[in-house]
Amino acid sequence: MPVNCCDIIRAIPPLSSASRRFGCGTVHEVFEYAVKRHASRPALGERDVEETTKTTTSDGREVEKLRLGGYKWMTFREASERVSAIASGLVDLAGLKPQDKVIIYADTKRDWQLTAQACFRMNLTVVTIYATLGEDGVKHGINQTKASVVVCDGKLLKTLTNVAGDCPSLKHVVTMGEPEQASLDKLPKSVFQIGLDEVATLGARKPMAARPPKSTDIAVLMYTSGTTGAPKGVMLNHSNVCATMTGLKDAGDFTNKDVYLAYLPLAHIMEMAAETVMLALGAAIGYGSPQTLTDTGLKLAPGTRGDAPTLKPTFMVFAPAVLDRVRQAVQAKFSAAKPALKKLINAGLVAGRKDFENGKIGAPFLYNAIIFKKVQKLIGGRVRIMISGSAPLSRETQIFMQTCFRCPVRQGYGLTETGSCGTIASFDDYSPTVGQVLTSVSISLRDWEEGGYRVADEKDPSIGMPRGEVLIGGPVVCQGYFTAPHMPDPELEAKNASEFSVIDGVRYFHTGDVGQFTADGQLMIIDRKKDLVKLQQGEYVALSKVENVLKQSPYVAMAMAYADSKHSYCIAVVVVNEAPLKKLASSKGITGDVDTLCANSTIIKEISSACKSACKTGKLVGFETPTTYILTAEPWTPDNDLVTAAFKLKRQNIVKAFKTEIDRAYA
Repeated sequence: MPVNCCDIIRAIPPLSSASRRFGCGTVHEVFEYAVKRHASRPALGERDVEETTKTTTSDGREVEKLRLGGYKWMTFREASERVSAIASGLVDLAGLKPQDKVIIYADTKRDWQLTAQACFRMNLTVVTIYATLGEDGVKHGINQTKASVVVCDGKLLKTLTNVAGDCPSLKHVVTMGEPEQASLDKLPKSVFQIGLDEVATLGARKPMAARPPKSTDIAVLMYTSGTTGAPKGVMLNHSNVCATMTGLKDAGDFTNKDVYLAYLPLAHIMEMAAETVMLALGAAIGYGSPQTLTDTGLKLAPGTRGDAPTLKPTFMVFAPAVLDRVRQAVQAKFSAAKPALKKLINAGLVAGRKDFENGKIGAPFLYNAIIFKKVQKLIGGRVRIMISGSAPLSRETQIFMQTCFRCPVRQGYGLTETGSCGTIASFDDYSPTVGQVLTSVSISLRDWEEGGYRVADEKDPSIGMPRGEVLIGGPVVCQGYFTAPHMPDPELEAKNASEFSVIDGVRYFHTGDVGQFTADGQLMIIDRKKDLVKLQQGEYVALSKVENVLKQSPYVAMAMAYADSKHSYCIAVVVVNEAPLKKLASSKGITGDVDTLCANSTIIKEISSACKSACKTGKLVGFETPTTYILTAEPWTPDNDLVTAAFKLKRQNIVKAFKTEIDRAYA
C-alpha cells in the first residue's frame, strides 16, 4: 500500500495493551508487581571489591586494579525494603514533594537502580546524567532542573564539587561508596553531604507511605547531547517507560529463569528498560562494568574472573562498539592458533556465514563442539540472546558473533525521544535493514523534498520503495524536551514545536533520519536530515558544533566534521588558510606549493595538533574531537558545488569529493 506522511505503517495498539502488559501503568507498579510475585527470588547481584591496587602503565598512566569476589544477591523482598528505606530517607532529608527532581550521577550499579525505584515510589522525577558528561553538562543539568539533591558516585564527586559553587539550588549530595576526603573538603558549606547507607538508615527509622505516581507523571528526565553543546533533557513519563519495556519484552522470549548482565549506562533508556523488563519477569540482574566484563578486563587484578564468566548470564545488551571489541579479541586469539587449528577455525567461520545466510544460528555442531564452545565461555557460556542497540551494527560483526556464540544477535533502532523503541531485526535477517516495527510503535514516512526523498518513490521503477523522513509514533514517544522559564532556550522551544506532531491522534517524533520500507515491511535507514550523528559507542557528535570550534584555529578557513556510526571517532576535512600555512612551512624549512604542503606529513601533524588544541579550548570532549585531519588548499565555493549559495556545507558532495581520504582514515 502506498505510504504518505499520514499513513501508518503499522497500527498502534491501544495504550492500555502497550503499557499494561504486566497489569502496570507506572514503573513503581512494575516493581511492586515483581516484589509481590517473586519476593524470595534473587533480584539484584553485585560483586564485592576484595582488594584495590594501583599500577603504572608503560606510558605513565596510573591504573586501578580490582580483585573482585563472587556475586552476592539481594532478593526482591530485600530490594523492596531498601527501596522503601531510601525513599523515606530522601523525602525526610530534603523535604521533597511529588514531581521534585533528583539527579543520579553515577556509573551503573545496584544502588543506582534502587535509588531510581525509591524516587518512583515517592513520585519523584529521576534526572539522569551520564558519568562521562563532564563539568559543564553536570552544571547545566543541576541549574536547569533546579535540583536540590544529587545522588553521586563517590568516584565522580570531584567533578560535582568543581561546579557545586555555581549551582545555587544544590543543597544535598548523597554519595554512593566511599568519596575522597579531598573532594568532600571542597564542597560549599551550603551543601550537606551524606552517604546513601545513612539515608537508608534514616528512612528505616522514619518509614513513610508510598506516594504512587500517575502514568502521566514524568518518571525520567534523560539528558542527551544537544546541537549547541548544552545537553537536552528528554522527558519520559511512566507510560512511556512502560511502553518501552513492552517493546523490549517483545524482542525476546524472556522468562524468570533468565540472568541479565547489567553494565551499560543506566542513564540510557535502553538499559533502564532492559532492567525494568527483567525485574517485572522476576529474572536476576547481576551488575558489572565494561572494564571488568571479561577475564581480560582492564581493571581486573591478575587471576580475577570477569563479570560475565562469573555470572554466566543468559541475556546481554551490547553497544556495537563493545561487540566489535569482543570480535577483535576473539579474532586475535584465532590468529595466534597453530596452522592446523587455524584452518579448522576458518572453515568453521565460513560454515557459520553460510548458515547465517540460510537463516540458521551458529556454526554446524562439529565446529561448535571443537572450536566455538571455548569462545562462548568468555561470556559465561549460557548467553541465548544478544541485543545490539544505540548505533548501527555492522553485518560482519553480526555474522561473526552469531557464529561464535551460537545465539541470535538482534539489532534495534530507536532514539532516546522514542524510549529507544522503533524497530528490531530478526536474528536470521542478513539484509541491510534495521528490521520490523515493534508492537508498541507506529512508523510513518514523510516527504523530504530538499533531500529528494518522497513517498511516491515507490512508483518509480528505479527505486520501487517509499522513502522519506522516519517519524516514530505511539506511547513510547516522550513528552518533549525539558525547558525552564529561568533558563529560556529558544532552540529547545523550537524543537518542541517542530520535532513532535500529532497525526490521526497519534503522537510522533520526527527523527531526522531518512528511511525506506522494503516490500516485506523492513525499515532501512539511508540518510540523515540533521547533522547529529551517533557514534558506535552511543555518544552523539554535533558536526556543526565541532566545525565551529575548529574554525577558531588560525589554520582553518573552512571545515567539515564527519562521523561514521560504525566507528567510535570522528574526523575532519579542513580547508587550510594559505597565509598561516606558508608561514608554518617556512618555519619548518618546508617548500612547495599549497597542495604539496597540505600533503606533507610534518605539516599535517602540526595543523592536526593545532586543531586538537582548538577543540580543547572549545571544551569539546574526547569523542567530539576529530582524530584525523584531511587537509586541502582548494576553497569550497558554490562554483565547485561543495557549498550552497548561502555557503552552507553540501556534506554529501564533500564526502564524495574526499571519499578516498575518508575511507583511508577509517581503514
